[in-house]
Amino acid sequence: MKVELVNSFVQGAQGTLTTICGEIDKLGKVFMKQAPFLPSDISIVIGVHGELNGHVIYAMDEKSGILLASKLMAGFEVNGLDDMSKSAIKEVGNMISGNAANALFNHGFTVDITPPTYLGKGDTGGMDFLENDSKLLCIPIFYQGEQIFEVDLHFKG
Repeated sequence: MKVELVNSFVQGAQGTLTTICGEIDKLGKVFMKQAPFLPSDISIVIGVHGELNGHVIYAMDEKSGILLASKLMAGFEVNGLDDMSKSAIKEVGNMISGNAANALFNHGFTVDITPPTYLGKGDTGGMDFLENDSKLLCIPIFYQGEQIFEVDLHFKG
């Protein structure tokens, strides 16, 4: 996978989370995941099309999703995953992907992103693009000493 692609999503996550949360601790060690994949409590899936084609998945547990929703809604206390908090979590993924698309453009790649799709742990659809031999490049993102989510990249070619 091209280093510009990975760095664009790292920059997108760092910039977005710094704006929303004030800062992030660190990035975890990048690693590869092989199918079959265990479902996350929450997965935000965004398609990337153009000179690069694939998907990005923002995978997190429920606690992290609630924290992100609360941070995006200016500290409004979020106690569960209702429609408003799910929309906020999708918007975080959309913001990261938009920033990544801008970074990719600066590296010479023109891409469009699709609207985010929210998938809960029991949702079976939405990730049909993953096949039995699929691999994901995973970038763990930490906040306040704990992993808040993982950026999973699945690109063709």
